[in-house]
Amino acid sequence: MRDLTGYYICGIFQQRSILVKKFHFFGNGDKWASYAVNDIVVTVLMNHHKNVMKVLGCCLDLKVPAIIYEIGINYGLLYDLLHSREERDNIGRSLSWSNRLKIARDVANALVYLHTAFPTPIIHRELSTKNIVIDSNGVAKLVDFSFCIALPPGESQVEVDTIVGTTNYLDFDYLTSGIITEKVDVYMFGIILLELLAGCGLSQVDHKYTPLVEYVQNHENVLSEILDPIILEGSGEIEHQLQAFWRLALRCTVEREADRPYIIDVAKELVRIQRSVHPI
Repeated sequence: MRDLTGYYICGIFQQRSILVKKFHFFGNGDKWASYAVNDIVVTVLMNHHKNVMKVLGCCLDLKVPAIIYEIGINYGLLYDLLHSREERDNIGRSLSWSNRLKIARDVANALVYLHTAFPTPIIHRELSTKNIVIDSNGVAKLVDFSFCIALPPGESQVEVDTIVGTTNYLDFDYLTSGIITEKVDVYMFGIILLELLAGCGLSQVDHKYTPLVEYVQNHENVLSEILDPIILEGSGEIEHQLQAFWRLALRCTVEREADRPYIIDVAKELVRIQRSVHPI
């Protein structure tokens, strides 16, 4: 398990399963060091949230800083679970439709807190399935706050000099303008919703490895083509939920930022979808 700014080592400390994240730096050391500190600070601020990895401590005395997380057995990255049936079998984890819907709700809850619980919204900027851990109870936990940035007081946006984030998760406006708003995270979350439906991040239906969102935007009525077959295994009548989930993902990933919902409205819609038992 690893991310852009660090790598993870599993171990046991005082009979507790732990995960140690050691940062490594690229290019301008000062800038990357600031990302490491940023990760530590925001992670500690979010430490009590059930959908964020719990921090046991950190170490700043090493050549590079490190964070120590508490982690149970049989955890996995959402990315690995979506892409590898073998990985799911190894840790005994099911990715049924109900589990995927719960994962979406869990991540949305963490984002709502990040956007609303502090004096000004904090934007994650690095949402991806590689930054979501699924624990032994099937609870999704957000990790890696290295690139988080708080909006200035009273402002709805901030402009940055350096574009950071994972390719295929960044919306065009942010890439071209460097302007960050809450809707940047909403777009990334929409990509995650599409991946939960498709079971992958790249569309392979055209054999060209087109980014999933690009394929979706260029084709109509494509849900049946991208849907992960595993979702339909023993899931019962869920077509109405799938359609509603699909429409929500499309709303989150529209090109015009103003047309995207806020994450709190996305979270409310996911609750409604999860509770729905009749076609809509």
